[in-house]
This record gives sequence, structure tokens and C-alpha cells, in this order.
Amino acid sequence: MTVPEELTLLESTMAADDLQNIRGFLFPKASLFAKNNIEDTLDYVPHDDDIIIASYPKTGTTLLQYIVIQIVSKGEMYPDMDDCLFKHIPYLEATGTSVLDKMEKPRIYKHHCPYNMVQKNDKAKCLYTYRRPEDTAISYYHFLSILESTPKGLNGYFENFLSGNIGYGNYFDHVLSFYAHKCDENMLLVSYEKLQLNKRDEILRIAKFLGEEYYQSLIEDEQLLEKILERTSFDYMKKNLSLTHPKSGKGAERKTVNFFRKGVIGDGKKSLSSEQQERLKNMAVKKLKESELFDEWMKE
Repeated sequence: MTVPEELTLLESTMAADDLQNIRGFLFPKASLFAKNNIEDTLDYVPHDDDIIIASYPKTGTTLLQYIVIQIVSKGEMYPDMDDCLFKHIPYLEATGTSVLDKMEKPRIYKHHCPYNMVQKNDKAKCLYTYRRPEDTAISYYHFLSILESTPKGLNGYFENFLSGNIGYGNYFDHVLSFYAHKCDENMLLVSYEKLQLNKRDEILRIAKFLGEEYYQSLIEDEQLLEKILERTSFDYMKKNLSLTHPKSGKGAERKTVNFFRKGVIGDGKKSLSSEQQERLKNMAVKKLKESELFDEWMKE
């Protein structure tokens, strides 16, 4: 084994303490992710009229959740990120499911679990956001680096991302688990790229899925639609929203996390080496050959 290979192997094993295997699947392991909260998330049966936002990390989840809460509240609610994640659109793996008992309908909540691991209710609505794999990989890497939950260096992280030895597992498997249900009446898939390139039409499509009253409120009130467009722009969200995260150690103070980095399309290709891009593409070809995602992502 060469020295670079030894370093890569060392880097790829450094994150082992940051993962926990629950029911054969890898979840993040930190004070924020108690095992019982994750298990409760997996066992929870959605109520009728619940709105569930599902995703793999760093695929546009925050953007989608703020679009949804703005649509449902008709522009009235724009909570800070901490309140959003723990109160208004709780992140179930972190909060547990008991928080849902205190929420008024329609209840909006989110998780990063794959489709096959969570309980279903056909009368609940689920929105799943997905993003190009190379951009997802790089965005996830930088976020984990901020949280100090990643091996030192991009090479070791990339090996984990490719192998699925990372919180929430292999990206392609995760996306495909939801994509297989794209025609389900209560499922809406949201492409991060399409949302960025044609936000107005995509917001209207999301509103239509959530309910005719939400759709009509935007059609009939151009100012409301413009307000949602402005408040969900990357620059506005980066300027007005921040996330706090507890530092290591019991009783430690919380620190502000620079949650919004770039939010652009194509950053992955600028950050990954040509060899890494080729390996990621080869895995995409292998995983997606039977899926329409192959054409969507493989087009240059």
C-alpha cells in the first residue's frame, strides 16, 4: 500500500465515531441524535394531512422547508432556523416525535430517512428534494467540516460518501428509494436544480400539491408570491437566517454555524478532481441505469 493510499484509509476511518448503526443503517452519532429519537422517527405513523419534508442532507432541504412554511402560512411565518428546526418544522431525528403532539394542523416536519425505513400514511403529503450528486457531496463535506464531524481532508470524506460509510448512507440508494414512488398521489419530488432555475413555476407546483387553497392564494396575490420568492432567495436567507450548534462537551455553549455557503449549481465539479468526478459518474451510471434520473443527471 502506498503512502497516499494509507492516508486515505486513515482518513476514511476517522469518522467511525460519528456514526451509529440503527436497524442496519448508518445515522449520525452526536448528542443531537439520540438513538431513541431516531427509532421513534422510524416507527412514527404520520397523521392525516401531515406535510413531511424528506431528503438526503444538503440537497435543498432548508430552501424547501421555508418555501412550504411560507406557502402554508400565506407569508406570515418566517421563523429563525433554530425555531424552525425544533418547533415549526421539527427535524425528527434531533427532536424526537413527542414535539408533534404540541403542533397545530397542518403539521409540517422533516427527516433524512430513506423511504423504506419510515412508516406511511397515504393521506399525508410528502415532498422529497434531491440534487446533483457532485454538488450534494461537496455541500455535505463543507457542512460536516463546520460541525467538525468529518475526516480531515476531502479525499477521505469522498471515499466515505462513495461507499455510503456516512450519515444517511449511499446517496444514490437514498434518492432512488423515493424516486421509485414519484407517481404516488401523495408524493412530490422537487429537483434542486429545477427549483433554482425556475423558482416561480416550481413554487406554484409545490403550492398546488399542498392544496388548491394555497395555489389560489398565490395566483390571486402576486405580492404574496413575490414575497415568497424574495424570502427564499439564497442571498436573503443567508443574510437573515443562522443556525446555532452546541460545541463539544457537556453543558458547552452553542456556536453560530455559517449554514449557507454558496447554493449554486456546479460547485461540485469545481471542487472534485477529475478522477473523483469519473468515479462518481461511474457509480451514477451503475445505480441509475434503470431510472429517469440517469438522463436528468448525466446530461452535460
